[in-house]
Amino acid sequence: MRQRAAKGFQTDMFAQAAAPAVSRVAEWIFLPSVGNPSSRLSASAVQTYERCPMQFKLEREWRIPREAPAAMQYGAAVHRVLRTYYDGVRFGRPQSEEDLIEQFRSALAEAKIQDRYQHDLYERQGIGQLKAFLAACARAPHPEVLHTEESFEVNIGGANVAGRIDRIDKLADGEVVITDYKTGKPQSQEDADDSLQLSIYALAAQAKWGYRVKHLALYNLAENTCVTSSRSTVQLEEVKLKVQDVAQQIADGDFNPRPGFHCRFCAYHHLCPATEKQYYATADRSARNGN
Repeated sequence: MRQRAAKGFQTDMFAQAAAPAVSRVAEWIFLPSVGNPSSRLSASAVQTYERCPMQFKLEREWRIPREAPAAMQYGAAVHRVLRTYYDGVRFGRPQSEEDLIEQFRSALAEAKIQDRYQHDLYERQGIGQLKAFLAACARAPHPEVLHTEESFEVNIGGANVAGRIDRIDKLADGEVVITDYKTGKPQSQEDADDSLQLSIYALAAQAKWGYRVKHLALYNLAENTCVTSSRSTVQLEEVKLKVQDVAQQIADGDFNPRPGFHCRFCAYHHLCPATEKQYYATADRSARNGN
């Protein structure tokens, strides 16, 4: 065996120190917020911040447009039909099943789901769920509907919190029940008991209309079942403190990422400093780029 010097190009590749090329995106991401991102929150915004402050910041400040998932478009179409149905109940002008199904078809067509096969699956699913729902409604007395798709903006824990409640019904004792429709995966009793969204709805109903909330309900269209829950005064005070704490962290500019399993489904994982992939550049290239 004989020893010989490495060729020139091999020296260039391996002898010089390779340095990771640092993305300039992180510098932009960590710039202070232009406005006050905590000025107007929602239940979903609070949940997003708790899951990952960086995702919250990117959604609020960068506002990168994303195509609405087909499941959300489907859910919006079903919600429109349910609002029409209960508005008819509320004002004594109930709609026929045929009219409601046709409205659903039109709403789903307006959503323009790109995959035709997926559109057809959602259409069949929605028609089946709506027919089962309407049949169940026909067997029960009509509720006294007070509000459908009612928007609110109230002060909770010092922060302005906005949202929209699917339905509020008045009970015989003067108290109310708040119902939130779920068109996706059926929600369990644990989901209802832990729902921040339902808790905020209860606080909003008290603050805006002075209602005493007896029950909070998640209605699963997939199974045509309803899961009910309730909130004590202590639980609602805890929610106020949670919203206040999140609003304060946002105001303080705490947007450090919290990597986890949710990163796999995050639309910003290519931008996030915690998950973006590094590549390596030679020292000469790093010097030219000013790194």
